[in-house]
Amino acid sequence: MSEPLLNENQRRRVGTHLRLLDEDLAALELLPALRRPGEPYDRIGALLAELRRRTAEARRALDLPADTGPTLRRRVAAIAETWAAHLEDLRPARLKAYGAVHRDLARHLEPHLDGLVALLYRLADTAARLPEG
Repeated sequence: MSEPLLNENQRRRVGTHLRLLDEDLAALELLPALRRPGEPYDRIGALLAELRRRTAEARRALDLPADTGPTLRRRVAAIAETWAAHLEDLRPARLKAYGAVHRDLARHLEPHLDGLVALLYRLADTAARLPEG
């Protein structure tokens, strides 16, 4: 008998994120503004379809159930944690990759980022108290 690639916690984590990605991609496919004919709309549609296909392929390869989405508890926590990570990318030290950073930016931006990230983690922690089902 072969050892599973993912433990149960990893299965939930990876499965939740792949499901949320697929749902976001499906929502993009439904946007009327992206359903226009011609380039680059046709290319975006093809890329969205390919991303969804590969997401499903990854789920199959990891033996993740295809028909179940994350519970409300996991959905709220995953979205909060994902956005907290995205907001960390807005730190002035990381914004240097996009050009010179104003010397006073950290003083103005950091308190907002700290507050938002802290609230997002509180949201994720509070979501853990929701019923699992």
